[in-house]
Amino acid sequence: MKKLNKLQINSEKLMKNEELITITGGVNCYCFDKNNNVCQAGTAGSEAECTYMCLYACGY
Repeated sequence: MKKLNKLQINSEKLMKNEELITITGGVNCYCFDKNNNVCQAGTAGSEAECTYMCLYACGY
């Protein structure tokens, strides 16, 4: 089996979170239930939409 070289990450080419939000067109939503379990994860267009999504998905 062929051995691969160590992975090197070029820090100049890393994307910032703000750039990723621009590409996806929204904000990342992680909704938690009352036991801190993730009941919904995804992307929404705004913070308000994320809140609405969590209320609908988690039932509270």
